[in-house]
Amino acid sequence: MKIFIIVGSIFPFDRLIKIVDNWAQDKNDMTIIAQIGKTNYIPQNMKYYDKLGAKEFNECFSGSDLIISHAGMGVILKSLVEQKPVIVFPRKCELNEVTTNHQIATAKALDKLNFVNIAMDEVDLLCYLENPGSIISKHKIGEFASPPLINTLKEFIENN
Repeated sequence: MKIFIIVGSIFPFDRLIKIVDNWAQDKNDMTIIAQIGKTNYIPQNMKYYDKLGAKEFNECFSGSDLIISHAGMGVILKSLVEQKPVIVFPRKCELNEVTTNHQIATAKALDKLNFVNIAMDEVDLLCYLENPGSIISKHKIGEFASPPLINTLKEFIENN
């Protein structure tokens, strides 16, 4: 199994990387790759990159069986379009991982829709990782907006 961890490029997300790195210690049957950004924590049990170019990122993403990510909409949307199993682990403002709790709000909204797998804390994440091969993609979206949505937006723009 191949797991790709994505933390984005603006803020470090040491908490997520540490949790998965500790979990990965004896997982010799898995390939775990992480895009870790600027961080003070250096993983010991996974291959990692500070930053990946678009081509390398897409190769890692497409070649993975499971995505673990912060609650960044780019990764979430890509997972839904490509129907990749994803665990969303939101950053928390109170832990200085982000400046607002917008990722918590995003995760809660997506959880209500049952679009992705949400892990709100370490316990949730480790529960998912007990059997990572059983995690499924919950929803698929098209690459482009639906015609009714486009028409609604067009009408709104034309009338305002």
